[in-house]
Amino acid sequence: MDLKLAEAQVTGWAKKYSQILGLHKTNIKAIYIHNPGGFVNQSFRLSDGETSLHVKFADDRRAPHLKQWASLNEYLSKNHHSPRLIHEVAEEVLPGFRYGLVFEYINGKPLEDVAEPLPVVQEVFKSLKRIHSDTYIKKVLGMKEKTTLSEAFVAEYISRFEEDLLIIRSGRNLLDFVSDESLDWFYSELQALKQMVSQLHCFQRQAADVVHNDLNWQNILVNNQNHFWIIDWDDLTAAGDAAMDYTVLLWPFYRSEEWPAWKNKMALVLDKEMVERMSVYFRAKLLDDVIDVLADYVEAEGFPDVKEAAQLQAKETHLCAFQTYRERYGDSKNWDKPIG
Repeated sequence: MDLKLAEAQVTGWAKKYSQILGLHKTNIKAIYIHNPGGFVNQSFRLSDGETSLHVKFADDRRAPHLKQWASLNEYLSKNHHSPRLIHEVAEEVLPGFRYGLVFEYINGKPLEDVAEPLPVVQEVFKSLKRIHSDTYIKKVLGMKEKTTLSEAFVAEYISRFEEDLLIIRSGRNLLDFVSDESLDWFYSELQALKQMVSQLHCFQRQAADVVHNDLNWQNILVNNQNHFWIIDWDDLTAAGDAAMDYTVLLWPFYRSEEWPAWKNKMALVLDKEMVERMSVYFRAKLLDDVIDVLADYVEAEGFPDVKEAAQLQAKETHLCAFQTYRERYGDSKNWDKPIG
């Protein structure tokens, strides 16, 4: 993607709808926002020098996820710290992206850039309890079909890893730092995790939690008063596993000096089976840093303006995570190795 051209296209569209967006037409400028988590959706900051907005575009595959977020946004912004929706985009502003959402711009920074994140994490942790049991969201989203916790895990991680591996195979020539033996190992590890969750008792009940599903620290924005907003509700579901959200939120603390305190807290406020599932989710989260970033590395080829930085970060993350994973969990066949 030519980012300068994309910025010009978004700027032209924003000028066309300046009155609806509440922006001064002559001063509007769109600036591309690189998402460290990948290149699936395309985001831009719109500004007229006084007012700023955030616009997120999705392709046809991801559009239903954004539409679901739009349908619940008023409720989410009032009750669960979501930014306020300004406008729905129902036209092809960028080639291949025929839907989008325009939100208020949050004047804050990602939680990962906050000097003292612990107080915010504690507040988000409390908020999750309300999100996971929200009966209104459950009613709106409904339960299309019964899903087990095992199936929810497979849908969230194994299926995504399988899609990543297709991308990795397609760009195999780019990944000279990944051996064929490593690729084979990735596949065997997916099967090991799939076997694990199909057999562990704690994964066999119905999945019925309202789950954000992408609660990494990039998706929690914090202002100078430590007020926080949760963004990227694309993957919200009423048939999920709360263990997923807790694991992603607490991932930066895992194996750190703060972890024993969090582990004790979880034992007090979460049920034993959820804590057990979280140990498996932590394993999958580390594997995410092994596999998913390689797909990002390949996809970065299509974004020359950010390619070098994105690929460097992806390579470093992969190499570090791969070494850590093998040291921690060893052979993929040993899926029942204690975790914690």
